[in-house]
Amino acid sequence: MPIHPSDPPAAAVEAVKRAVASRAGKSRFPRSNLSVADLGAVSISMPHQVAHLPLGNIHRAASLRMAAILGDWRFLVHETKRRIVADNDEREERVPIAAATMVMTATGTYELGELNEGPFVAATEEAIRRAEKLPEVQKGRFEAVLLIVPAVYVVALWLQDRDGDADLLLTMPPSNPALMPYRPMTSPAFLDIVHKLAQKAPSDGVTRG
Repeated sequence: MPIHPSDPPAAAVEAVKRAVASRAGKSRFPRSNLSVADLGAVSISMPHQVAHLPLGNIHRAASLRMAAILGDWRFLVHETKRRIVADNDEREERVPIAAATMVMTATGTYELGELNEGPFVAATEEAIRRAEKLPEVQKGRFEAVLLIVPAVYVVALWLQDRDGDADLLLTMPPSNPALMPYRPMTSPAFLDIVHKLAQKAPSDGVTRG
């Protein structure tokens, strides 16, 4: 079955819609995928939480669920485009053009924390597409989380098993080459490699996508 949809706060959904609508097709913003997009063709999809795994938690981690810190909500932004296929026939195609991360303010509302158009945007969609073809995912019930491990430059699609502890992770390019892109891994196997990488890392780095 498809990956189990996450249930973001309604306030986060409304905030991301406002943020995207205020920027789509607006030339006053620096040129970007969203600033030149057709507002009527833009949509929000695949809400998922962002989890961070700090360097200190890696060294003390007994399990990924205990070590990672869940936080903001991230949404993929798509634009529906028409392209010509065989015999001049037109076909609509939804293309990921950005990822919007919404953060909670001190008053409990949500605001745009980051609008990213980097390589992890398309990589997220590709990871989800591949994950949905896995037999374990088709037979089970998984929820998607974006896992960021800044100290070792790793970003992965973290599929949390809603019915047990058989979590899976698919690392996204261009993460640390020690982890093969999109190769499904169990949580313990992933954490073992990350732990080895962290032993060489002096401090937290910065990973965005």
